[in-house]
Amino acid sequence: MADIEYDFEGFKELEAAIKRNPAYTISRAGIFITRALAEYRKVILRNPWRLGGTGGGAPVLTGNLRDTHQTTVSGLEGRIYPTAPYAVYVHQGTRRMQARPWLDYAKDTADPAVRQHETELLQDLVGNLAS
Repeated sequence: MADIEYDFEGFKELEAAIKRNPAYTISRAGIFITRALAEYRKVILRNPWRLGGTGGGAPVLTGNLRDTHQTTVSGLEGRIYPTAPYAVYVHQGTRRMQARPWLDYAKDTADPAVRQHETELLQDLVGNLAS
């Protein structure tokens, strides 16, 4: 399955913000994580992969694969992942079935919106710390 790492630009600034005002910074980072996961989830659920297509969200035949996506947030980490046992075969393909890497597509599609949320978070933290 796709293990997607998100490179947070300005991580050193975030660490400094946490030291200056930990409760506020952690609260705002949690909001960022929730918003970022919502952007990825929107692509996964609303734009299904079409047969013979080259991109889209979770493939939909019965809707089971789409409906098994879980979202978890723990501390400063958020995850979205399918729990269907066959998801890896759909995502990576088999010798009899073409790969449909909807998680990669969702990441690539949602990343610009997530970067915007990241910028808003950093501006908010800098503004709060300056006052």
